[in-house]
Amino acid sequence: MTRRVHPLFILMSTLTHLRSTVIPLAFLLFNDLKNDGFGWYTIIGFSVFCLVLLISGITSWYFYTFTIDDQAIRVNKGVFRKSERTTQRRRIESVGINQNLLERLLGLATLSVETSSEGGEPEVELKGVRLAFATSLKSTIKEEDEQIEQIETTDSFRVSLSDLFFAGALSGRLGLALVGFFAGYQLIDQYIEKYVDRVFNELAHLSLVLLIGIGLLVLLLAYIGSIVVYVVRYGSFEATLKDERLTIRYGLLNRTEVIFHQDKVQALFIEENWIKRRFKRAHLSLNVISANGKEEQMLFHPFIRESEIDAFLDRFLPRFKRVKPMHHATDRGFFYVIRWRLVRYIILFSAVNAGLVYFLTSPLKWIGMLLYLVLPLYYVVARTGYRNTCYGFEQELFVLRRQLVNRETIYAPRLKIEALSGHVSRFLEQKDLLKFEINLRGKGHLNAGYFTHKQFEDVRTWYQRSFLKTDRAEAGDIRYDNE
Repeated sequence: MTRRVHPLFILMSTLTHLRSTVIPLAFLLFNDLKNDGFGWYTIIGFSVFCLVLLISGITSWYFYTFTIDDQAIRVNKGVFRKSERTTQRRRIESVGINQNLLERLLGLATLSVETSSEGGEPEVELKGVRLAFATSLKSTIKEEDEQIEQIETTDSFRVSLSDLFFAGALSGRLGLALVGFFAGYQLIDQYIEKYVDRVFNELAHLSLVLLIGIGLLVLLLAYIGSIVVYVVRYGSFEATLKDERLTIRYGLLNRTEVIFHQDKVQALFIEENWIKRRFKRAHLSLNVISANGKEEQMLFHPFIRESEIDAFLDRFLPRFKRVKPMHHATDRGFFYVIRWRLVRYIILFSAVNAGLVYFLTSPLKWIGMLLYLVLPLYYVVARTGYRNTCYGFEQELFVLRRQLVNRETIYAPRLKIEALSGHVSRFLEQKDLLKFEINLRGKGHLNAGYFTHKQFEDVRTWYQRSFLKTDRAEAGDIRYDNE
């Protein structure tokens, strides 16, 4: 039976297109208001524009149909350029339900059905269906033709609001909050320019202590904002394991639900920034290949105790066992890791100081020189962290850890590694130094170093053990680049 999506799809489509044009529309309306106010031409033009969007939404809804039977799922859409996608139900591997803020307000959802194909998008995507219908369809879409009763074991966990709060507080995302603030300021600076100038003129007469206090207050507000954004994004986080399929749900406003089989997990990432290590906490994420071939970096646990990781993995990802990496990077490689980082920081600090000296006339212009005191501290911390850069392997699992200030440990099953190679310049080859690179399906190169050629040969022997009878030319290659 052929059906259409819910009629509220018309409103959702109209508002979505209107949202995509909100910046140019706001610019035109503000300019009109700044000159002589809204005229009849502006009102008529805006009304006609909204009417065109509404007609487009109605037309899209009318031609957006889907059919579900015992054999396949078919979706037809398009007005001038029609498309039809058909998926056999026996090929379905994962089903997901997503809700953005607008869909949650309207009680709608987007159902994504993925198969084993290598395309760049979900095999079937139904937008604008009722949440209850999407949930019911998801629960029945994978049923077998033969109804055989079986006992299914279910295990789940939730992340409490307090853990999410602390995870956001220790996530180190203040920089992203500041970037977002300044990006938003760039959009509205021409409308508030005179007020900003007035504020700066007032601040110029304040004392140094008061200015520092105001700066700290701004940083505090940005810090609190970063925590709120983190909690809103990952609120109500829940993961469920049922019949070897993981379901991950999160989001207070944009609700996301993703379902995938355990075999789709390509790698496990255990991330510990320098703050979380003080509290013996870690952030777990998964590199998952969805059935459409698209790589996703997915949060698995935002704030787990280090002592609980083994038991947690045994419950939800028994294939991944924590292996202690025993082979450390060579000390001679630290200089080649840190040199360009230090150069970038020196250039950045110099640019900040040049700006302060140019724009300020008071002795406050030299305060930027304090930034250079960070460099020796960073060098000492990075030098200590580099000693923890290492690798190890045990049977079918490879572990690669990289650390300067923050620590990231990558666990990858051998059969999930598409390529293992050594990355080295001609200059460093003479010094017996190279980086390990592992390439997972759908993921760019992950590297750490520097190690010796002998260490690389040990890893290559382990990696090629099951590929000796196959043509895997990329297994254990050494790649050169110019430095």
